[in-house]
Amino acid sequence: MSERWIKESEELLGRMKTLSSKEKRDRLETLNSIRLALNILERSIHGWRHWYGNLSLMSQFSLEELTAMEGPLEKHVRPFIEYDIEATKKWKDKFPQIRVPRERRRGDEEIRGIYI
Repeated sequence: MSERWIKESEELLGRMKTLSSKEKRDRLETLNSIRLALNILERSIHGWRHWYGNLSLMSQFSLEELTAMEGPLEKHVRPFIEYDIEATKKWKDKFPQIRVPRERRRGDEEIRGIYI
């Protein structure tokens, strides 16, 4: 499984590089490149979650190995989330505003008793 995943990931990175490096792209080609990049990222995150959700697998790793995984992940995640915040601030007016209902608080409605 791991060898196949590695090969597929390398192929996907190659496709991403080909798409993003093409000159004179139109909007649809650029959108496809963004979509592919996000799909690749999602695939990777899904794999990491699968690893970390498998306690029998994770129990095979030492604290030092887990720490070695943590550092690079944080190094890559932090700039991505910072970019995400920056992009959201920059283009927030282009996104539809969704009204989020406020949470109900105790006392907002009549509390009914249960009768047995």
